[in-house]
Amino acid sequence: MHRYKGAIFSLVTIGAVIAALLGSGAVASASTSSAATSSAATMSPAWARVYVSPHGSPHNAGLSCRTARFRSINAAIADVRSHGTVIVCRGTYHTQAVIKKPLTLIGERAVINAKGQKPVLPKLPGGSGIVVLGTRHVTIEGFRVTGAGFDAILVALSAHVRVTGNVLEHNGDVGVDFNGSSLSIASHNVSKFNKGGGFLVADDVGAARGDTVSWNVASHNPGGCGVIIAGHSKFGVRDNRVAHNLLTYNGTLPKLSGAGVVIATEVPGETVSGNTVAANRIYGNGIAGVTIHSHVKGQNLNGNRIVRNWIGRNNVVGDPIGLGPPVTNVPDLRTTGILVGASSHLHVTISGNHISRNWYGVFLEGRVSATLHRNHFRRVHTPVKVVT
Repeated sequence: MHRYKGAIFSLVTIGAVIAALLGSGAVASASTSSAATSSAATMSPAWARVYVSPHGSPHNAGLSCRTARFRSINAAIADVRSHGTVIVCRGTYHTQAVIKKPLTLIGERAVINAKGQKPVLPKLPGGSGIVVLGTRHVTIEGFRVTGAGFDAILVALSAHVRVTGNVLEHNGDVGVDFNGSSLSIASHNVSKFNKGGGFLVADDVGAARGDTVSWNVASHNPGGCGVIIAGHSKFGVRDNRVAHNLLTYNGTLPKLSGAGVVIATEVPGETVSGNTVAANRIYGNGIAGVTIHSHVKGQNLNGNRIVRNWIGRNNVVGDPIGLGPPVTNVPDLRTTGILVGASSHLHVTISGNHISRNWYGVFLEGRVSATLHRNHFRRVHTPVKVVT
């Protein structure tokens, strides 16, 4: 079993619920705001910049961390004007911050501990640290997020969201989840020790297109992949980019093995196409460093590109692959740099990669057509293995 679904797979059945929540504003946000702070937020005019501190008071001037007016992140978000800035000052906040309008949320040595928070949407397995829902032009920067039952940061049905400079660790699913979102960027984050993986781009609630996951570290996420590009519905996951990341020691549990980067779907008729994996450093992961899985016929995983990556020893657990008819599935139990397995006809470009210290450099199985160009192999027993 591979952990590229992620727990948000349950969202496929509740798109109507999300639409209702966006319309009504009835989003759960288990904040710790005091009555006085909430009252101050409703009585004051909208501010361009507000401050949150564990020692905040509605009687303060609100011009710095020392004079913060808010103790609650959610109360500050409610009070700030659209396109304004919320500064969260040093301290630990036991909350789930929910953002539904354009703004910038900056942590200054701030920790969000989301342990015990309620799910922001029905059927999710737990709360998140920060949720961006149904909006655009949001920046989240400078937080440590831990303890969430679900994702550290969930971005759903949104666009032009920037998640940068955060540390995301010990959460129930992934560090950053771009779901049904587009033209968003996760960069310069560290995602580690999360149960479901490092970063996820998926389409449970809508199409995911043009997202970028770059210059991050995803390491030691035991039950999932470093970066997951996954089709969970038929909305489609297209033209996303995974570049310049360090992806190590992910998916090392035998029953939840994962890749450095996976592009995959189990949904008949789904499209996961035109995605690029470039210039990453990848080693020590449970299955192949970059893995593409098309499990059933009738899927479109064409036009994906794996280029200019540095890939060390991977597939340390072994990949059962799990291809369906008409392909006869053959597991890959040797160390492998890149694996592409398909029950649907697909074409992939694999070019300019440096692959070392594996039994197989490139492993191709099933209905795969590959353009292989200028890949470099060092200490590799079989540079290209083809199983038809």
